[in-house]
Amino acid sequence: IPPSKSAAYLLRNPVPAVMIGSFDSIVWGSQVVVPQRVSAVLGKNVSLECRVEVGANLTLTQSSWERRLPSGSVTVAVYNPQFGISIPPEFGHRLRFRSPSSHDATIILENVGFSDVGIYTCKVATFPLGNTQASTTVSVLVEPKVYVSAGSTALIDGGNETVVATCIAERARPPAEVSWESNLFGQSEVQLFDEVNGTTSTQVRYLWQPTRHVQGQTLTCVVRHPALQSDFRIPYQLNVQFAPDISVVGYDGDWYVGRENVQMTCKANANPPAHHFRWIRLDSEMPGGVEIINSTLLFLRPLHQNDSGVYRCEVANDINLRSRDVRILIQDPPTLPSTITAPVPIGSASTFVDEKGHVLLSSPTLEALPESNLGSIVGGAVGGALFLLLLLALVGVCYLRKQQTLHGNYYNKQYLGPSDLQKAPTQHELHPTKASSSSYHRDHDREEWGDRHGEEYPSNGYTRAMRESSHHSHQQNRGCEHTQYSSPRQARCARYPHSPKLQGNGSPYLSDDCYDSGPEGDYVSHTDGSVISRREWYV
Repeated sequence: IPPSKSAAYLLRNPVPAVMIGSFDSIVWGSQVVVPQRVSAVLGKNVSLECRVEVGANLTLTQSSWERRLPSGSVTVAVYNPQFGISIPPEFGHRLRFRSPSSHDATIILENVGFSDVGIYTCKVATFPLGNTQASTTVSVLVEPKVYVSAGSTALIDGGNETVVATCIAERARPPAEVSWESNLFGQSEVQLFDEVNGTTSTQVRYLWQPTRHVQGQTLTCVVRHPALQSDFRIPYQLNVQFAPDISVVGYDGDWYVGRENVQMTCKANANPPAHHFRWIRLDSEMPGGVEIINSTLLFLRPLHQNDSGVYRCEVANDINLRSRDVRILIQDPPTLPSTITAPVPIGSASTFVDEKGHVLLSSPTLEALPESNLGSIVGGAVGGALFLLLLLALVGVCYLRKQQTLHGNYYNKQYLGPSDLQKAPTQHELHPTKASSSSYHRDHDREEWGDRHGEEYPSNGYTRAMRESSHHSHQQNRGCEHTQYSSPRQARCARYPHSPKLQGNGSPYLSDDCYDSGPEGDYVSHTDGSVISRREWYV
């Protein structure tokens, strides 16, 4: 190429491509590196990369870019290390080399439009090999316009399934990926619309049956597209309309006759807000001395017994009218604690004097017991009562046992304690016997009481007690042969000292008339027919 030729000449007469060859094991060659595809965003700038790798024995003579059209290829930019840069006028205002050199032929295309879509080729001419080239495909992306629109109808609590909101990604190229993120049990419907400029609009509707319990929660529209550096997210807050939910505050069930400054307030949770409040009485006319201020029922006087009744609060908004009934019971005033009357002590800080000159004793330092201790106090009282009952029962049992084990003599039935028993005559104490002498004592006792191995009476018809009694009586009779008797009973006893009687059960005993009731008496008969010496100690 003659040095005098211009860059325009080079554009009209490109150097033919030369095959790469090798001579004497030395590699001569060059390489052009470009991306296979380039995505450009509509209205923004795009870079077409072209990196040139030239061998050590080669010289870069020229680098250029061409665009392939249906009518043929058109050169859009040329760089010559000797002659400089050449760009056609139709691209001069929006195309430029980024940093031209023998190793970089990258160009920047500004304000990309749909007309810029196509195949671009980067060509490199070297000496002595000739031309080397590589092509890349440019596509134009259209960033979608994203927004969310509310449904056409309002969300009413308990209504039918309806469109909550629609997420729209308009005029995107390629079509955008649109979805809804939510924890509700709704469903999505996707619709695509093609535009005349080759873009596509995407609409995704979210359908759901409204309920007031999710009022204020948020749905999120998510859009993904190659033209977006990250996911595009738009939150949408639910607006569910519902009738008023009413609650009445102020009545605590502790209203009594004479209480003052009493009021009830009707509160409503509603969407849209409530705009109508009304208080009425159902069982009677509204009593006098009552004022209604907005949602508050105010008693301007102390409460009366006839204020008891059923009151209704009515609240309305644009959705519906709701009411709440409250039954009020006015109780008798609480009973005051009893007071103690006493003369007024001088200098007492905890006493108060009434109009009659009586003093009311108080304990200002004593705090009311907390409710949490009430159970403990009741439990302690019950436990103490049970303990006292048990103690009384034990004392009663011990007393009865003691009554059954009284000691004394037969003459005066006087109780003798353990110390008195120890002082008793030894001849009248009962002592345990050993096994060796058990037979003797058993026979001796039987002889005393007339028990002789099943025999009903002893051989002589008398027991030892009878014989002793007879002997004692005989001695008395002998000393009283010439004695005058004051009564027939004494004469009879002296005449028949040994005459026993038989009871109905066959047990003999002496007649009560024959025993002296004075201190000199010795034996006494019992109802079972036995005879016991009065001088014996008994338990």
